[in-house]
Amino acid sequence: MTNKAPDEIFNAMVDAVSYWLGYQFKIGREQLLHEASLRYPIADTITAKGIAINRIVLEKLHPVFLSKKIDLVIYAESVKEPEAEKDDSNLKQVYEFKLAKQKTNEEFEIEHQRVFDDVVRLAYYNLWFKKECYFLMCGDYIDFKNYFVGQVDLVIQSVRGKNVIKQTNTKEESEWNSNGLYKDWFGFSFGEKKEKEFKTDEVGSKNDWGLKHFQDNYEIRKEYKEKFNDSIKIQTECVAIIPLSIAKARTHAAGIWKIEGIESSK
Repeated sequence: MTNKAPDEIFNAMVDAVSYWLGYQFKIGREQLLHEASLRYPIADTITAKGIAINRIVLEKLHPVFLSKKIDLVIYAESVKEPEAEKDDSNLKQVYEFKLAKQKTNEEFEIEHQRVFDDVVRLAYYNLWFKKECYFLMCGDYIDFKNYFVGQVDLVIQSVRGKNVIKQTNTKEESEWNSNGLYKDWFGFSFGEKKEKEFKTDEVGSKNDWGLKHFQDNYEIRKEYKEKFNDSIKIQTECVAIIPLSIAKARTHAAGIWKIEGIESSK
């Protein structure tokens, strides 16, 4: 744990995206939600906290990985036309967003790999270019808690074709307590850090999952000398998360983690 105070802008971002998702749910637009739509309430929140709108770029072409895009970036104040900016040394913060869903908790499957790809992509960018990199996960409260945090106390059963939630744990809990697929990847209290090393020879139920799959599908731009090693160590730090005591009263929840790549032994 750490004694530093939480950053107001991160707290504002998790609040805003949670309320925005809740609003979309209440007006019946939940089925239309996509990760790409998250950038709008988040960008609005960033500008409301004093960062000029012309410093923000959505869906930025990735400076390092060919044919890939970053969900949201923030440039330095000195950059006048960020859309046309070619020098990524002026890029200050990088964000990737994900929506928690039931498939997020399916080990070695597509959504598990997509979370992995976002986190590892940020870690490489931080390791090689020292950018501030952040990962935001959000979603329906039940999905966030059960399928991302892994604090499973609800079972969703199909009854006559409809999903019905059955409470299986009546113990009152006041803090996030992960025991799921991502418990070694992320801490779920402010300031909590986790370190995990991924290796190319670690595979799941399929031979095309994990770091090897990432490296096979991400091509480094030719102008860079960086090369993939057979492992990468990643540190995550929780910089903001909706407290469980508050999240219980909401339809949606969110958290943000700072992602850093650590040079590991070759």
